[in-house]
Formats: sequence, C-alpha cells, structure tokens
Amino acid sequence: MSTYKEYLLADTKTCYRYLQAGLGVILATFVAGLVVLGAPAWQSVYDVLVMPMLFIGLGLLLFGVGTHLHIMHLNVMEMRGNTDDS
Repeated sequence: MSTYKEYLLADTKTCYRYLQAGLGVILATFVAGLVVLGAPAWQSVYDVLVMPMLFIGLGLLLFGVGTHLHIMHLNVMEMRGNTDDS
C-alpha cells in the first residue's frame, strides 16, 4: 500500500492545488460577470463561457475533495495496520 500511496500522490499538496485552482476558476468567472455588468457588449461572450467555466471549476473542486478523502483513507488504513498489498 505504501508503494501505491507514493505512486499515486508523491506530493501531499496535490489536493490543495486542485482545490485552489477550482476556486480560482469560479472566482474568475464571478469577477468576469461583474465586468460584464459594466460592459454589456461582452454579454454574449460571457453567456457562452459561464457554464463551461463553472463546470470546470466545480470539477476541479470535486477532484480535490476526492483526492483529499483518498489520502485520509490511506492514512487511516496505515494507522490501523492494514497494509495488505491486495
């Protein structure tokens, strides 16, 4: 299991990078929406991009949370002594 853990997540800050990236995409989409309020000419571009950008941001957040839970599960299994390679 330790080999699997090292192979999967060599850097334990991986999940936080995904969480920060997801939050950054969502906040950038929000800020772009505020900019569009001031420049209505960009409304059609924003309407096309808002849904994919939110899906990307939420997907990154979900992946980061899942990675974090996976790391926690591997740590609990190590603490319990269940280090079977199967």
